Amino acid sequence: MSGQTTAREQLAKEYDAIHNRLFVLQMVLVALLLALYQFTGASATLANSLAARFGDGLWWAANASYTVISVFGFSACMFPLSYYSGHVIEHHYELSNETFGEWLADFVKSLLIDLVLATILFSVIYALLRWMPNFWWLFATVFYILFGVVLSTLMPVVIMPLFHKFEPLEEGDLTQAVREMMEEAGIKVVGVFKWGLQDKTNTANAAFAGFGRTKRIILGDTLLSGYTQEEILAILAHEVGHYKNRDTLRLMVTSSALALAGFYISDLCLNGLSGWLGFESIANIGAAPLFIFSLFVFSLVSMPFANLHSRQREFAADAYAVEKLGSHDALVSAFEKLADQNLSNKEPAAWVEFMLHSHPSISRRIERARSQ
Repeated sequence: MSGQTTAREQLAKEYDAIHNRLFVLQMVLVALLLALYQFTGASATLANSLAARFGDGLWWAANASYTVISVFGFSACMFPLSYYSGHVIEHHYELSNETFGEWLADFVKSLLIDLVLATILFSVIYALLRWMPNFWWLFATVFYILFGVVLSTLMPVVIMPLFHKFEPLEEGDLTQAVREMMEEAGIKVVGVFKWGLQDKTNTANAAFAGFGRTKRIILGDTLLSGYTQEEILAILAHEVGHYKNRDTLRLMVTSSALALAGFYISDLCLNGLSGWLGFESIANIGAAPLFIFSLFVFSLVSMPFANLHSRQREFAADAYAVEKLGSHDALVSAFEKLADQNLSNKEPAAWVEFMLHSHPSISRRIERARSQ
């Protein structure tokens, strides 16, 4: 058994290392594509040609068309990397059950969703840039927050069902225990749902999904089939810990502050460099690659600090779960199983965890839980 465990842990390290390298490659490619799009003049040419075609009265249609064309082109350029990381690697490590056709169908659906969301975001942001160039970043932050709330509300009822099947979890001891846990915690949910994962993946997952009247508990069938009731309740107790610790509110405050800072820095970049790039106004969507690049760099710089805060909240939720359950056994057992099933690296390099991980390493979480 120890030899098998060691072999599995070695696979997890390899899998993690590959994804870390792919992440770096993706970041380099994103920066390169944005630079090429901006400095070759391709972005300005597209924006100007669309503006000429639609006229000043339909500037919003020109901006929307620019967004659709740009997102589609960007996705096409990134497709080989998406295919390799999302399909080839997942099959190599026996984590995916999807055929290429099924993966491609999901990729296309994701692309269409991205097109819709990006068009809404950029249409509103560039309308704000046009109407209130001095304070657009402030109102953009407000819109970003509201947009996130709406998206969270719609996620389990509109978006997630496009990729997975959901059905109410059949009545039984687990369903009753989950309801009692939620009632005791004062959490209102519309129900407990079985999340159809096994047709596409061998990994296990569970989560709270939705916001307000759409809030629900979703339990992956891969979790239900391989975990004890105590382990599943331990995982949910962790999620309840986030609720009791008001982590959703903390996340909204943190995200709002980061969004405000990011948009303000973008405003400085647009005002400082748009003229140098040949644009008469910061509201010209031809400078969108500059706008995105400034947000991209800011997100990379702020990511380690946002992740640090996130890891602290994860530890706090773990602590709540252990205290609530009266023992760390079920939570530790669930962590061990999840790490093995999902091929998670239990002990990533310290710098990798600091820079990239929003959750503490499994080994640290287990050690912390056992110390309580």
